[in-house]
Amino acid sequence: MKTDTIRGLTYASITALLWGFLPIFMKIALQEFSGGSIVWFRFTFAFGVLFLILKFQKKQPESIIISPPGFGVLAGILLAANYFYFLKGVETSTPSNAGILIQIAPVMLVILGVALFKERFHWKQGIGLAIAVVGYVLFYRDQSQQWGSEAYTETSVYMVAAAVLWTGYMVFQKKLSSAHKAQHLNLLVYGIGALVLIPAVIWTDFNNPHFGSWLLMIFLGVNTLLAYGCLAEAVNYIPLWLISVVITLNPFITLTAMHLLSVVAPGWVAPEIIGLWGYIGASIAIGGVVIVIRKD
Repeated sequence: MKTDTIRGLTYASITALLWGFLPIFMKIALQEFSGGSIVWFRFTFAFGVLFLILKFQKKQPESIIISPPGFGVLAGILLAANYFYFLKGVETSTPSNAGILIQIAPVMLVILGVALFKERFHWKQGIGLAIAVVGYVLFYRDQSQQWGSEAYTETSVYMVAAAVLWTGYMVFQKKLSSAHKAQHLNLLVYGIGALVLIPAVIWTDFNNPHFGSWLLMIFLGVNTLLAYGCLAEAVNYIPLWLISVVITLNPFITLTAMHLLSVVAPGWVAPEIIGLWGYIGASIAIGGVVIVIRKD
């Protein structure tokens, strides 16, 4: 139905917007907190707030915690690892770098659909995949020169790992969406993520942070709650490939915001160091990704 499609696209667009700004605020938060503390706080905050919301709405949030589906537990573990490695990618490079490299994830989602679920792979998607590879090679070469080959390879490994983990999470989320309510699944995923990430927390990070730092962490928690809440709702209305197309807008949002931030508040985060061929490669790669995940 047209109404369902519009609703799904709206939810996916909100997720894209929130994720576009996310790596920038993560980079700022890393000046005060460790990566493990940041991702643990995001999951814990999202779990606590969502539990209270569902409890207030009398939707029995404890039901999925008492009897969790196995795939839901796995989804939580995968998303926790995705958060950790994505933040490591942000920490070792820049927000835009992370946003561009993570676009490998929707391509993997399409490939996994073909390999596991025997979905049709059109020849146009093959062309898109080739275009994306060329774009990523150009972008990688530019950034290797800017950062140094060894350092940028480390960032790339983190982001590929994050992409693989997110793809697995999305597959489990899709499998469970027909049998469980979206926000109950999110609650379980947040709870599992918070438990899994406890060993990564540096508790002294929370001793005496500035008030502004707490506001930043709360924003990251709210971002998690809203972005994945909207993503879970979008899964119920539109197919994964269409969600992936919308989410591919993330890097453009991040790049634009980074340029504006360098003018408005230049001291907040270090400016991007992307050369001309890096921008060309990024645009080609993202264009190729859109072709891969788009279906006629």
